[in-house]
Amino acid sequence: MSFASRPATTSDTLTLSALATQVFLDTYATRGISSELAREAATVYAPAVFGQRLRDASVELWLATSGGHAVGFVDVAFATACPVPGVGGAEVFRLYVQRPFLRQGVGRALLAEAERIACGRGAGDVWLTAWVGNERALAFYRAQGYRDVGATEYVIEGTSHENRVLCKRLARVAA
Repeated sequence: MSFASRPATTSDTLTLSALATQVFLDTYATRGISSELAREAATVYAPAVFGQRLRDASVELWLATSGGHAVGFVDVAFATACPVPGVGGAEVFRLYVQRPFLRQGVGRALLAEAERIACGRGAGDVWLTAWVGNERALAFYRAQGYRDVGATEYVIEGTSHENRVLCKRLARVAA
């Protein structure tokens, strides 16, 4: 499969919203779609939210496409604080790839792009959080050199969901 990646633009907000909603529900609605998950998806992945992130200078979003269609994206944030003390750097806020495109190199390429962007902005580390129930993602990040450094909680309508915090030291390229 061939794919390309490029910086997302404000014209991609609806596409990012739909893609994020699909991947979120596919990943987290493992027992069906509850009203809580539906509200979470409608709120967190609204086109306006992506529009706001795309206008934020402390955020970079990259979109992966195949045949002109969006298949994944990475959202890198530079103004967030890691919930684990002593861990800093850029946050891979979200790395989402549509299920049919998993294990095709899309996630690896987007994560490498996130690391390149972070390095270019002077970050020494990249960190992220992943739900404990998403073993596929946890294994993927471990295979990419990320180490588990602690736990945090993601709360949906008062219900906490454990996430693992993963971190990777970025290699510096000699100038």
